[in-house]
Amino acid sequence: MNVTLKKYKQIAPVVLRRLGYAPYINKEGEQSFVRRPHGTEFPRYHLYVQEEDDTMMRCSLHLDQKAPSYMGSRAHGGDYESEAVQRELERMHGLNIPSN
Repeated sequence: MNVTLKKYKQIAPVVLRRLGYAPYINKEGEQSFVRRPHGTEFPRYHLYVQEEDDTMMRCSLHLDQKAPSYMGSRAHGGDYESEAVQRELERMHGLNIPSN
């Protein structure tokens, strides 16, 4: 699911950390951000910053339910439009306010 967030003159990693996301770099060196609501590896919310300017960033968000099924696979149990993803978007928008 796509989401647009305000940056309030901050860089993307700072905004995403304030929303509870941590940087994640996969085996191919590609950076994204994850939030683990239960403190375990899965499930986790997984966010990719697709585009950004000085004031906004456009991101792609999904929920990884489990690890890839077999070695070498990039496929996973990802939810892109589920109710859980919608709730996470609402949570993010509720917290995405300027810091003082």
